[in-house]
Amino acid sequence: MSPPPPVGNYEPTMARPIPTGGFPAQDQYPQSGQYPQSGMGFYGYPPGSQPPQMPSQQPQRRRIWPWAIAGVALLCVVGLVVGGVIRWVAGDDNDAERQALLPGQLTGAYPSAPSAAWTVTASDAGGEQFLSVDPSRSAYGTVGAVTDGTHLVTMVGSRSSSEGRRVVGVNPATGEHWTAARAVKGCSDAIVDGQIACYDESTVTFFDAATGRVTATAASPSSTAYEIALNGDAAYLRDFGGGSGSMRISKISRQGQAEWTKAYTLMEGAPGGDSSSFTATPALVASAQTSLVVVSAVDGREILNRPGFSTLETLPDGSIAAVSGTGSGGTFQAGPVVVVRPDGTVVEIPGRAVAAATVATPEQRDHLLVAGKWTSASTAQSSWATSLSGESYELSAAEVIVADNREILTRVGQQIVASDTVSGRQIWTSDLGTGSGYQNTGVTDGARLIAGDSVSGLQAVNLTDGSSAWNLPSSALGATSNTAPQVFAVGKNLVTLTGTTITGFAPTGGDATVPGAPTTQAPAPEGSVTHCSSAPTFTPEKFRTTSAGLVATMKVVATCPDGDVMSGAATRISISDAGKLVASGLFDFSRAPTAIPSSDDDASITLDLTYPPGSFYRTPDTLGQANGTASGQFTVDCDPGAQTTNQLPAPQSGSTAPPITATGPAVPAGTDIVATTGDALRAQADSDRAFILANLNNRWVAQLSSKRPGLYADGKTWDNQAILDEFLGLRLRFNDVRLLYSTEWSVFSQPGWWVTVAALTFPGPDQANAWCSAQGFDGDHCFAKLVSTTASADGSTRYR
Repeated sequence: MSPPPPVGNYEPTMARPIPTGGFPAQDQYPQSGQYPQSGMGFYGYPPGSQPPQMPSQQPQRRRIWPWAIAGVALLCVVGLVVGGVIRWVAGDDNDAERQALLPGQLTGAYPSAPSAAWTVTASDAGGEQFLSVDPSRSAYGTVGAVTDGTHLVTMVGSRSSSEGRRVVGVNPATGEHWTAARAVKGCSDAIVDGQIACYDESTVTFFDAATGRVTATAASPSSTAYEIALNGDAAYLRDFGGGSGSMRISKISRQGQAEWTKAYTLMEGAPGGDSSSFTATPALVASAQTSLVVVSAVDGREILNRPGFSTLETLPDGSIAAVSGTGSGGTFQAGPVVVVRPDGTVVEIPGRAVAAATVATPEQRDHLLVAGKWTSASTAQSSWATSLSGESYELSAAEVIVADNREILTRVGQQIVASDTVSGRQIWTSDLGTGSGYQNTGVTDGARLIAGDSVSGLQAVNLTDGSSAWNLPSSALGATSNTAPQVFAVGKNLVTLTGTTITGFAPTGGDATVPGAPTTQAPAPEGSVTHCSSAPTFTPEKFRTTSAGLVATMKVVATCPDGDVMSGAATRISISDAGKLVASGLFDFSRAPTAIPSSDDDASITLDLTYPPGSFYRTPDTLGQANGTASGQFTVDCDPGAQTTNQLPAPQSGSTAPPITATGPAVPAGTDIVATTGDALRAQADSDRAFILANLNNRWVAQLSSKRPGLYADGKTWDNQAILDEFLGLRLRFNDVRLLYSTEWSVFSQPGWWVTVAALTFPGPDQANAWCSAQGFDGDHCFAKLVSTTASADGSTRYR
């Protein structure tokens, strides 16, 4: 048999292009700067130093100071339940129910996996790859960005050169972006009052983070400057050009005026290393490498100068925590941890590692994780020690992601560990965010932790128990290597960053919640139902096909005594039969929300769900149905997603809800689609064999298609999915077509082909070919075929 070309193909629906925006930077420098070629070490490091090793320490913490939040109002709000619906209204500071969202968290909720709202590629921004604004990281091509909760700023440059790197800003809501015309070496680790400070070998430049407009410039006090910091008053430039064993810090006002330059003698004794940190708070400026130096941000007065390490953590009150050291040479020891307060006082805490929370409730903001102990920075007293404390824990790269009144979330090595806030008891652990490559710990919307994973892309877990909420594959984030994407909370928008792509996601739910806050729901008023926290139960009663697809008639029962409401714009409902996927699609209930009566007395509604082509895999005749009623081993999985309406009038039990059609397919996570479609083809051929033997055997029919996996035809390589989609499309078009497996029929000379025939019989081949012509098929896509289990292949085919 020479199989004919494919016919009746259903091409996958093309996604609409994700818009990208761009607008020219204004008032930029017309020329690009160059990195200095003399007086500096490798990649602009101080003479005699070596470039840093690929960072094993954690990424630069995204500091969000109360004075640095631009365009985000942290209002006192009170959650009131009115008619069963939570509404947030302004309240006074003394209200016990006040729940203000925390600095650093997402302000929008992500209860279900989001779709990309926009993307910006490195080429869109005028370069080959995105890079950290921190020169100690971008020197090795590490990605990174800074945000203040309103703006996002990164750099773009070349893969092969450290020169020509330029600042890039992105609007998190629209994806509009700007690229500065002037090349820089690095920028500050914070955006303050909507500005970021950057430097090159000759100039300090202040950029408006929203537009890229240059707001001020100043001549650099040193051509050997290395790293810059920013607070609400000024930028601070650090350089090592004053001679061996010395460092200089210069203060440049945000109006571009040089205020002072002071030199500091670096302490000896710390072991060598190239990791480096430099930061500023309203009162302090700190430098940490092999020496730990903290000075006054006002006048440069030296406050602390001792051997130390590169770790610098900042607290919301403007304090700086760091790891100092004692001894010299081979006997040098890490510790203690020091906390320098804004007034210049110093608190010492025994320990060799320190981490501050990225997001913290007011009660936890004064605490640090020191050597595995949850410790007050003001009293140096520990509330508890985790079971992971000890030397290995002290020296590991631990980070505190969230600290709330219920739990403390810490990343320790390749695990997320949730500990009870009061006792330190381990509540749950997760491998979220594991894998090789440089990564950050993630962000929270109050109910979930969302983090990048170098293996599986973007994942969300529930804060209460660590269970998986949803995930997005790496391909959806522009990830091209085994490196976790960076994840940022920019207001309500979730933003991911890889070496080549910035992707923005809009919330899939309403407002975010405060981490650790209790959730309550008032009883539904009489005569109404409210959304239930657990999905309703669906029981298939009948299946049928129409020209629109597979229709599943469901009995739907609420799992809450107050009934339920389905109003999500992306509700996934998946049907399986004996563990084999039947259909799975996304349904938009937001246009016509569906009410489900109370679960008392087995009250229910009937609902017709239509799965269009591409979202179903089985036909009714392959499913267990007795006398028109579904009788298979069916299971239905429902993910309601974010709701748009929480309350509706209660329906009568037994009423029929308006039918709804899926907006598209939604394959459940972990589904093997190759096995699913292969099983569906096999089930269809098995089901059709009895019909064909009874009605078509030894009769002429019209053959519409023959395919096998791996066949290249019609511009594509066919697989199980494509073959099944073609068959189901023909089935819907002609109402009754049947599937044969060529191995099982003697009239086919080649085994392993899936063959589709129309279920009409004809007296002879001429009549079958006439039917093909009448249906508009050409001679290559429909012809006469004799179906038989006993006849030979010779003479069983009549081409037109």
